[in-house]
Amino acid sequence: MFETLQKSKQISVIALDRLGDYMELLRIELRLQGRELGMQLLGYAAAGLFGLLAVIFLGIAIILSAWDTDYLAIAAWGVVALYLAVAGAGIWLARKHAGSGSAFNTLRTELKRDVDLVKESL
Repeated sequence: MFETLQKSKQISVIALDRLGDYMELLRIELRLQGRELGMQLLGYAAAGLFGLLAVIFLGIAIILSAWDTDYLAIAAWGVVALYLAVAGAGIWLARKHAGSGSAFNTLRTELKRDVDLVKESL
């Protein structure tokens, strides 16, 4: 009985000691995740804007190239098909990479390791 109480006391001391480490680790990971997410958003926004402009001007160029020909309607519908294909590729790419990474892996690993240590101690 006293041995179990002694082990419980030791485990609570370890847990309280590690709590500060967990908070510091959480703070560091939040900062890193925030910085990485900000840079990714900036890069995606720039790529998206210029990619959109390139596709729009490509469509205009295709239509203008067929302006004085009998193929104007076909060119216009081809541009619509091009826009739909680009939109579909964007959706496919976004869905392919959705949820591929998990935040706070290090914190999760440390918590799991400490829980395993507590289980072994009991």
